[in-house]
Amino acid sequence: MKKILLGFLSIISFGTMYADALRHQMSEINELKESIETIYYFDSNNDLFQDDSFKISPNPSKDKLNIRMPKASQNLTLEVYDVLGKRIHKSTITQLATSIDVSSWKTGVYLVKVSNKNETQTKRFIKQ
Repeated sequence: MKKILLGFLSIISFGTMYADALRHQMSEINELKESIETIYYFDSNNDLFQDDSFKISPNPSKDKLNIRMPKASQNLTLEVYDVLGKRIHKSTITQLATSIDVSSWKTGVYLVKVSNKNETQTKRFIKQ
C-alpha cells in the first residue's frame, strides 16, 4: 500500500512540476508574442516618421505593385531586388504614381529601391 501511495504522490508531484513548467513556457511565449507584435506595429507604421518617403501598395500583392512618390522629382530610378540581391526590375520614374505588373514574379520578399543622385530609399514588398 505504501508503494502505491508513494507512486501516486510521485505522479501528482510530477504533474504539478510539469504544469508549472508549462505555465512558465506559456508565459515566455506570450511575452515573445507581445514583443513581436510591438515590433510589427512600429515597422508597419514607420510612415509616421518618414513623411517624405515613397509609398507602396498593396503590400502584399499578387499582381500589381503601385508606387506613389511624395513630390515630383527628376531622374528617379526604380529598382527591385529579390532576397538574393538579384535585380529583377529597373525603370525610370517620370510621374508621381506608377505601377508594375508583378504577376509573373515568384512568391517572396523583394526590396523596392527608389533613388536619385542625392538620396536612396528602400522598402520591403511581399509578392503573394
